[in-house]
Amino acid sequence: MKNADTMIEPVRIVIATFKNKISLAELPFFRGSMIQLSSNHSLFHNHENNGFRYSYPLVQYKCIDGHAVMIGLNEGGIAIERLLEDRISFSCQLGNRFTELELIGVRSQKVKVESLSELQTYSLQSWLPLNSENYQGYLAADGLVERMLLLERILIGNILSFAKGIGVFFEEPICCRIQQIKQEKMFVYKNVEMVSFSAIFQSNVSLPDYIGLGKSVSLGNGIVTRIKDDRKR
Repeated sequence: MKNADTMIEPVRIVIATFKNKISLAELPFFRGSMIQLSSNHSLFHNHENNGFRYSYPLVQYKCIDGHAVMIGLNEGGIAIERLLEDRISFSCQLGNRFTELELIGVRSQKVKVESLSELQTYSLQSWLPLNSENYQGYLAADGLVERMLLLERILIGNILSFAKGIGVFFEEPICCRIQQIKQEKMFVYKNVEMVSFSAIFQSNVSLPDYIGLGKSVSLGNGIVTRIKDDRKR
């Protein structure tokens, strides 16, 4: 397989931040407004003519520090820049309220996604790792250690799915170690019972801030941010 360190170009990330405050419940409406603004461009809704686009979403909608944010990866970033070019504000219906979205700015950066010799520490917010099948396995697991091993295997799969979605493949095995489960919350989504986790984990992969891992990443779930080690400064 290709080596992510030497063969693959850095991933280009575009972050569009809006002045407006938005709630998590309003994210689907924010997404709907951006889809409409894009004239139903497939990258903004992750569907194709024959149904769902079964690949990592390259445009994602987030609530970061209370602000409405769009994240675009590679061609998703290009699509965001084109959509917002020459636009400072536009009207948006967020559920029951009508507002004028005001763009603070659009910034672009290039980040290497590669395997590393040292583990990096990350925060993972509102992570949805479990489907109906592995949820039953999670419930049936014999104790906390077995549950953590299951979640770590799923997290490795989530990272590999993200990497594949941006065209990166690793020669070295990927490892993940969950250090702490900060929150475990049950909720019902589309009549399906789901579990959301917020966690601290370590991995030997460099992951860009604000990308999503797991399920429903296009709607603000599984947000990753690196925790810097002050001792290395």
